Amino acid sequence: MRSRLTTFVTAGFLLLGTGGAMALNGGASLGLGGHAGQSASFAQYRPVETPVPPVTTPPTTGPPASTPPVPTPPVPAPPASKFIPSAAATVSAHGVATIRCLATCHIVLRARRGSHRVHVTVTLHANGTTTVSLSKSELRKLGRGPVVVSIYVDGKVIATRKVKVT
Repeated sequence: MRSRLTTFVTAGFLLLGTGGAMALNGGASLGLGGHAGQSASFAQYRPVETPVPPVTTPPTTGPPASTPPVPTPPVPAPPASKFIPSAAATVSAHGVATIRCLATCHIVLRARRGSHRVHVTVTLHANGTTTVSLSKSELRKLGRGPVVVSIYVDGKVIATRKVKVT
């Protein structure tokens, strides 16, 4: 009988532990924190309450404070897909291109027939007009038949034409 009682008390003590035993003790005596009238769980898990002083705003006697000027955001540039070069171009029936640029521009004349491709690159440094054509050796690389000629100014296609090479 005595061993059963000892087993029961030991099991209860192990289940509750020291903190649980102190919490069950309640506030009858002074606990480890020195708080009379409160249980260990109340003192351990409840935050300390501090009074919040009321906020008072001082009266304003002068003019209202002005806000600093807000800088205007920069004007967004259009995306590169909307870029329109300031050039005019025409392609003749023989594959000769005439390009007029208002400022410095980089001109590429590309021709393709099937898997064959050739190109000529010219840079126009001032406001003016230039004529670009393929050489005889480049035309021989393409062979006979229909050729697609495209003119690129600053990376954008501004003219395309299908011509027949003889």
